[in-house]
Amino acid sequence: MQKDFIYHNYLNLPNFLDFSEAMEIYEALLLEAQPEDEAYEKAWDRALMAMVDYGSLRSHWKITPKTERSNDERTVMHDSVIHSLDVLAEVSRSNGCKAMWREQLGNQRKRIGDFACYVSMIYGLFAR
Repeated sequence: MQKDFIYHNYLNLPNFLDFSEAMEIYEALLLEAQPEDEAYEKAWDRALMAMVDYGSLRSHWKITPKTERSNDERTVMHDSVIHSLDVLAEVSRSNGCKAMWREQLGNQRKRIGDFACYVSMIYGLFAR
């Protein structure tokens, strides 16, 4: 049991992303979706799948024996999240939006991975 896995402890880590800021970014991202915009929908679907897949892999990371972990797979999945969010921001900009959510999220890998985990969590909560 990992007794130190407490949200408050997470907030003391470098480059953390707290829940309220993650939801602010997430909601800003959703507000840029144009009705019946197939390009945005397609980009969002890819980003969402990448984030949920990465969130699942990352949540299993500490409970998976080290001999069964694949750093290469994790890196590829993380890169996929970053790329898919970049594409989503570009689609949004091509529609005349500023995609400020992407700048707010930043380019720090751990922070982007944390965002993916929050989005995955939200979808998990609504799948009840």
